[in-house]
Amino acid sequence: MELETTLAELVLTVGVPVLAILYFLEGLFIGKLLHPSMLLILYIVVTEPGVVVMLLVPGICALAATAGQLVLYYGFNDDFDEDTRIGRAVPYFDRIPAIVKRRIGPDRMQFINRQFDRFGGKAICLSNATPGLRGLMTVVAGLNGYPRREFVLLSALGNAIYMVILLAVANGLLEAIQFLPEWDVVPS
Repeated sequence: MELETTLAELVLTVGVPVLAILYFLEGLFIGKLLHPSMLLILYIVVTEPGVVVMLLVPGICALAATAGQLVLYYGFNDDFDEDTRIGRAVPYFDRIPAIVKRRIGPDRMQFINRQFDRFGGKAICLSNATPGLRGLMTVVAGLNGYPRREFVLLSALGNAIYMVILLAVANGLLEAIQFLPEWDVVPS
């Protein structure tokens, strides 16, 4: 019983800061391989928090993901001076926008620009709310010089919708766990 208590205290102590860092990295595309969504669901299932914590933790995670996406957006937006760009802090990052533009090509870039001008805001929100597509439009928004304020608001809205989806999954798991039979893992 002592080990369970210690593990629970550890999860409660470091869980939220670790989740916030992982979601920030996910917003930067660096954390896509870390799957913070699974960790958030596990955190909620293991800790079974109250309503306030269950809303606060995903809110923090949504803000962290939006902050990571904003940093990435700054890196791909030429409207900002070098002092605000991530390229000063991360070596070779300032070369990525030129590489992306070159790989896409001028014809495809024109098509993307037209489509983004047509559906820009909806696409940002929808891509952030959809598992597997999260953050996809961040680079395109930066390359197109999409207004920062609208980007942040729509990105945060999409991230909040995604967190609601994760909360629904976690609550579904908590409900399903109640129907499982009690097993004594450690023999008496």
